[in-house]
Amino acid sequence: MLKKAVDSRYIFKIFCIASIILIFLDSYQVLNIPLSWIGSGLIFIIFLYIGIIEKIKTNQVVTVITITALIPTLINLFGKDYDSQYLILRVFSFLTFVLVMNVIIKTKRLSSILISLEKAYIFIGCFSIYAFISQIFNFYEPLRNRPGTGILGYDVQSNFWISESHRMVGTFREPVFLVSILFPAFLILHYKIGGSKLFYLLSGVIFGLTKSELALVYVVLFFVIDITINKINPKVIYFLTIFFITFFLPIKECDISPSNIECPEIEKNVDEVIIEDNTEIEITSNLDTSKISSILEFEDRERRDILSFTTYFLEFGTGTGFQNINNIYTNYLSTLVEHENYLVNRTSPKYLQTKYLSKSFGTGRYFLVYEDINLQNNFLFNLFSIGPIYGILLFLAILALVNQNIKTGIKASLLILVISLSSFEDLLPIFGLYLGLMIARDENEVK
Repeated sequence: MLKKAVDSRYIFKIFCIASIILIFLDSYQVLNIPLSWIGSGLIFIIFLYIGIIEKIKTNQVVTVITITALIPTLINLFGKDYDSQYLILRVFSFLTFVLVMNVIIKTKRLSSILISLEKAYIFIGCFSIYAFISQIFNFYEPLRNRPGTGILGYDVQSNFWISESHRMVGTFREPVFLVSILFPAFLILHYKIGGSKLFYLLSGVIFGLTKSELALVYVVLFFVIDITINKINPKVIYFLTIFFITFFLPIKECDISPSNIECPEIEKNVDEVIIEDNTEIEITSNLDTSKISSILEFEDRERRDILSFTTYFLEFGTGTGFQNINNIYTNYLSTLVEHENYLVNRTSPKYLQTKYLSKSFGTGRYFLVYEDINLQNNFLFNLFSIGPIYGILLFLAILALVNQNIKTGIKASLLILVISLSSFEDLLPIFGLYLGLMIARDENEVK
């Protein structure tokens, strides 16, 4: 049955569309299994089978590089405790990334894969806009049941901003995740098959409404490179116009829909002044915005933490393995917290140490004491996990692509840069699909 499905172009597209959509459904899970993991597994099965029936062989150089990249992880298997489940997932993700990219570069089904990606992208884009509207006006939205990525562990996904513009999260747990996964898809579709005005307008709305600084960086890079290698495309101008309008346009949920169940009531301060027989009441309304600055400061602090860790840890080398780098990153950040709370931790009653996982009592970044946080940068995570060879290979790959064809090399370099800046640490199978589609030559397409 699977052979017939893969051999049939129509059924093959359905399988591809389904697997890509599942990967895009980052916010949802079934039986505690994220749908994005199921999509990655399906991608692995599809492209493994294609590789077998088309007798696609893996280049020996690619095999050597893949094994070399996994050596630090294998060496550290017998080190300190780590979550074996996530280690297996990271290794699986890396191997599937290599497999998918290798198969796509050599397969003759490029056209079908591109069409599948386009349909999945448009579907998720339309659904994301509906979700954005439904969150503002309390329309029905499927339950977002996958735990968020908060630093306190299994956090509830956030899709409400009291003092800022409402942000597009779509089918992802965070706006930055949407940008990290969907923007590379936009680049592939733009450079490989183009699109209608509706495609570019839809894309502008999606990325603009995320209000993500990463989206702004991506769009600026895209525009600079696009006008460098191509003539000015009116459709790209439509995309840019819509993006900047939606990016800077304030859309405050509680201003547009004050009846929204998430909007808090305005707090009122009541001062009573009693004058002899008369009671005079003065009422002033103030919305508490004391947390605004702290939220913004936290977001900036995350970036500073990554930069500080990078400049410090590079001196001590890289190649810690996929299972260790997040723990090392957390230990680096928690050093100051542990020093500040030394006396508190020594004198805390056992009850407090049991009730509060931080083993301290008060306020601060105590989550660092007991909860590993992720180094949310694809390039740095893989550089520290795999070692210097990762950076060298990226540089050599870019040189080879540019040397082979300047325009294709520049486009591929932009895609590599976009993936490297993404907030997903792993080299996901979908990233392998993107790179394969960008590198693959047109003559591989089925006519």
